[in-house]
Amino acid sequence: MEVVTIVLLTISLILFFGFFAEFIFRKFDIPDILFLIALGFAIGPHGFKFVAPENFEGFAPIFTTFALLFLLFDGAFNINLKSLIKEFSNSFMLTLYNFAISSVIIAAIMLLFKFSFTVSLLTGFALGGVSSAFVIPVLKGMGIKSKIYSLLTLESALTDVFCIVFSLTVLEVYKLGSFGLQKTFAEISALFAVAAMIGVIGGIIWILLVTRVFKEHNYMIAIAYLLLIYVVAEFLNGEGAIAALFFGLILNNSKQLSSIVIGITSKNKIKNKKKNANIIKGDLGTSITTASEEFFYHQISFFLKTFFFVYIGILIDLTNIKALIIGIIISFVLMGSRFASLLLTGHYKDEDRKLVNIIFARGLAAAAIAQIAIQQGFPNADIIGKIIYVVITGTIILSSASVFMFKRHKKT
Repeated sequence: MEVVTIVLLTISLILFFGFFAEFIFRKFDIPDILFLIALGFAIGPHGFKFVAPENFEGFAPIFTTFALLFLLFDGAFNINLKSLIKEFSNSFMLTLYNFAISSVIIAAIMLLFKFSFTVSLLTGFALGGVSSAFVIPVLKGMGIKSKIYSLLTLESALTDVFCIVFSLTVLEVYKLGSFGLQKTFAEISALFAVAAMIGVIGGIIWILLVTRVFKEHNYMIAIAYLLLIYVVAEFLNGEGAIAALFFGLILNNSKQLSSIVIGITSKNKIKNKKKNANIIKGDLGTSITTASEEFFYHQISFFLKTFFFVYIGILIDLTNIKALIIGIIISFVLMGSRFASLLLTGHYKDEDRKLVNIIFARGLAAAAIAQIAIQQGFPNADIIGKIIYVVITGTIILSSASVFMFKRHKKT
């Protein structure tokens, strides 16, 4: 068979497998992510050797970036405006708290295994936060739509920024030989502020374009516009993935936002005509997205999630015993350290607090950082990458098993 035919056949079979895995998840509560990783490992260099990581060197950075920004964009369609306002401060504190604890613990473990301080710090920052690529699909699969969804989704979005910015700072320190804590926090604030501004402004412009110019819903143009927002945010030294999140938030809440604007600007005109209208709930506004459009975005997310976790399975290397041992230790320690979040979630219901504790898997951001470190020739980058891939897999397995037990307990 020709190479093109084999590639297309492989893509088809992986998508069928992903659909089957998701079906198993819905019916039997066995996380589909585990099947996807197992498939990747089976077809990878340590399984049947059908593919090798080297086959994806040119494509992987583009794929991981697009997967990250689109999963955040799609996840925003499950966050309403009220939850966003209410949970943002809680999410920020939870993210900062858990990120700091996780990063310190991971760095300490690396130091115990005789790695340098710089290498330990990079590994700690890279693995310091939970993965939005895991959080969003799992919570949606569980049917979680309460404020706890907003809390965890925003945490995963923020933590991707922390992981990337702090890790890139370490890489910059390695090249320049200096470190400024104040400068780092200033860069994080600037990244987030610029990204939020670009996402919000971009969302408002898109609403005007759809309602005043296009006057129809074009799904592919919306994705092209999403990519443009990412590029603009990155060009202005913001975090493109966060801009994508805010863009999705504006679109998802366009009915409420437009209702508020109409209520403020046309108060005298509507008070007699629609005196019973609930402005905050969006009675006066128009939604910029349709149910079919959101379904289309969810299908793209399914496609990206399927191939990402298969790719993680391909990257797993069991031949390096040291990396395997360190990765397993870190995975179990991260599971235990997650219980530290109990100190910040005392005002939530017991069920929601348990859910926060079991969502701790690592993913896209860590994998991207590992690739960047290898590309820049960072010391011990190869073994750092192997450790990170083991931790991604280990935390996904442990967190998925915890979710499985949580759902089982919830049904009894």
